[in-house]
Amino acid sequence: MGKDTNVLNADFFREYPVISSGKGIYMYDENGVEYIDGASGPILCSLGHGLTEMGDVLKEQAVKLAFAHRDDCVTPILREACTKVCEFTNGDMEKVFFVCGGSEANEIAIKLVREYHLDRGNPGKYKIISRWQSYHGSSMGVLSISGFTKRRSGYEPYLSEFGHIPPAYCYRCWFGREAGKCNFECAQALENEILCQGPETVAAFIAEPISGMSLCGAEPPVGYFKKIREICDKYDVAFIMDEVMTGVGRTGKNFAYMHYGVVPDLVSMGKAVGGGYFPLGGVACTAKFYNEMYQNKGSFPPGYSWSGNPLGAAVTVKTFEYLAEHNLVDHVAKMGEYLKSKMQALSTHPTVGDVRGRGLMIGMEFVTNKETKEPFDPKVKLSLQLNREALKRHMLIESSSGCNRGQSGDQIMIGPAFIINKEQIDTIVDQLDQVITTVEKNNGF
Repeated sequence: MGKDTNVLNADFFREYPVISSGKGIYMYDENGVEYIDGASGPILCSLGHGLTEMGDVLKEQAVKLAFAHRDDCVTPILREACTKVCEFTNGDMEKVFFVCGGSEANEIAIKLVREYHLDRGNPGKYKIISRWQSYHGSSMGVLSISGFTKRRSGYEPYLSEFGHIPPAYCYRCWFGREAGKCNFECAQALENEILCQGPETVAAFIAEPISGMSLCGAEPPVGYFKKIREICDKYDVAFIMDEVMTGVGRTGKNFAYMHYGVVPDLVSMGKAVGGGYFPLGGVACTAKFYNEMYQNKGSFPPGYSWSGNPLGAAVTVKTFEYLAEHNLVDHVAKMGEYLKSKMQALSTHPTVGDVRGRGLMIGMEFVTNKETKEPFDPKVKLSLQLNREALKRHMLIESSSGCNRGQSGDQIMIGPAFIINKEQIDTIVDQLDQVITTVEKNNGF
């Protein structure tokens, strides 16, 4: 296939299915073969495929006004989109800066933090501390702060290092503690890192509330983020929640930070903010954060050519309207509980070590021994085997490796569109059961 198309695919030697249409949680190839999209494209097409009204809103806005540059003017539809986001945070956030994807969103969040400290007379505060086994985007700035070893591999000469701390990863706690019986050592690590770096040099801490593909649904113990918030406040460190994957309903709350009783200073978003119908991302900040910049300087010139474009704004408005009209966030919470319970039932498989996550982003980690949590040899490429076996059965899932300190560990994530129902979840999990059985047999289990 690599020689028969002008498309530069991720895998030069793989034969990719050619998908020509989609409807709901299903996609169809050029021969009409149906595929279950268990990863919502991946973890992006939150409203499902083929919504006529989303196409209509794009057409209507394109005819009315397709582009206006943010340096010159503002559009009514952009103002409405920003209002929708702030309302969705229940007023926690005050201002929004729209971009075209999650990587751009986190880049802008970093620049906002830098501007914030410059405006307040703290030019020495520039370091962004993050966690190992995190992922914040593919552009070099946010790849630098990512702790996803496999995705950093090969690009290290271009990356800057500001400090990483251990992840909140209870299944493989780096401190050897048991979930619910710890002193939040993984959170305390942030204070230690800030002190070692020098508080006068640290600008922000960034974290995913629930891990994406680096740890497939791992979330911290109750109280973790309250401890993080306290540490950030103590040392005048901005707190960024990277909600590119978790935000806009994916976890059964409007934003995932709402599960933990804290409010970050900035929230980055992407993926679901456009429902899967336009490349979109954004950063929202609190009134307190914005007012500090307003009072001390009153400008923020960085951006991208397509930042805040009216097409994306129109899709955003329609996305939030659709979420409300169909009560989808509550639906995600209910379907998420059902999905997790069904996947937990697969723990009878000898290789299923852990099932974790919230809402419609449920992860599963695989091991060779449940007692010791011994991972598979990376050479086996178990996660890839699972992915390919699912594809043979016309089901798309997300898979990842390297969760065990970046060296080993195999995992998958099921993250279907918000519109999914119980029967469709049953189909996905039944298929997954067969996929795991086949792969286990192929590997001697």
